Amino acid sequence: MKKNILTYMAVCMAMALTVFTGCDTDAEGVVYTPEAAGYSFASTQMSVEATADDQGVVRVPVYRNNPNGTASVSLEVAMDEETASIFTLSSSEITFAEGEGVAYAELSYGSLDNLGATTRYAITFSIPEESNSISAESSIEVLVQRQLTWESIGTGEYNSQLFGQSWPQPVEKAQEGNVYRLPDCIVAGYPIVFTLSDDGQQLVGWDIQATGYEDATYGMVYFLPTGMQRQGNVLQFPMQGLVAVSGGYGLLYSGFTEKLVMPE
Repeated sequence: MKKNILTYMAVCMAMALTVFTGCDTDAEGVVYTPEAAGYSFASTQMSVEATADDQGVVRVPVYRNNPNGTASVSLEVAMDEETASIFTLSSSEITFAEGEGVAYAELSYGSLDNLGATTRYAITFSIPEESNSISAESSIEVLVQRQLTWESIGTGEYNSQLFGQSWPQPVEKAQEGNVYRLPDCIVAGYPIVFTLSDDGQQLVGWDIQATGYEDATYGMVYFLPTGMQRQGNVLQFPMQGLVAVSGGYGLLYSGFTEKLVMPE
């Protein structure tokens, strides 16, 4: 199927925080003191797969180079509007107890069902310059994505009005919710993932997803439905075919419907 479509359409890394204290070997015996207290992250990027065991919280470690005494540091946080509607920072001020070299910023997202099935959320934390550790990272991008456990529920049929073909389609369902995946749907290596309501009658989640098909002029084509109609085990998706344009998406194809016959 994957080859036919092309013909049809166009053809926490570990971190060591060391306080350097040393003596020279002359008669004076000069002792070099450590740098002023500073704060940092383990790396510039941290990837998190959210699971039910996390209880709706992502913990981001923040380090200090001197564990003596109590201390605190205020973080700067940046995220887009969609991410901000889901994630809440418990406090931008991170507090270290006596003897602690690491403390945690906590991001709450509530239920796992609040996360899109395929969405990757990006949150950037920064330490103000006056609080930086001069020897380590002052900012980190935290990427959060829902982890799902897929189980096969059988083979149905996919009928593509855009591509003018139909084929047997394996269907998988997540153990964690009413989320479905169509592996290798349009092109091998590109699954389609969507979420239905608890009763299975409404489409409640479909992130913009790459189909794997690349238009000769505009590049990768993405699918985004405008809704869903269900009759029995037949799901029909009035669909839009989008392409990436200037940091967003533009409409390339419209007025077609993709149909999935769910396994019996």
